[in-house]
Amino acid sequence: MFLASDAAGKPMIIDWLEAHDVPFVDVGMGIEEIDGRLSGLLRVTTSLPGRRDAAHRHIPQPAPERDAYARNIRTADLNALNAVLAVIRWKRSIGIYADATDESHTTYSLITNEIADEDLP
Repeated sequence: MFLASDAAGKPMIIDWLEAHDVPFVDVGMGIEEIDGRLSGLLRVTTSLPGRRDAAHRHIPQPAPERDAYARNIRTADLNALNAVLAVIRWKRSIGIYADATDESHTTYSLITNEIADEDLP
């Protein structure tokens, strides 16, 4: 399952999914304006049965008042990239693609054009 929402009810949805042992990939982005240009991070966090720590550490509470994304800026390309990263992560988690890192959390930095993974402890 894929979860892509900044709704206030997101924590309750996550709690329900985890209580029912449903694996999911959550995506999010935080966009800010710096000197008239957009910057920010895209996030992909995987929560699998027996491996739920990343979801609780990395899925933030909604904070639309601090996020340029909430002002309806045009970010179709960033939404598409975030979705593609999530699908690739899901396919790696179910064995379609090779997975040498087994990470649970990935970020893409727009300003530095870097993808960073966090391995499970």
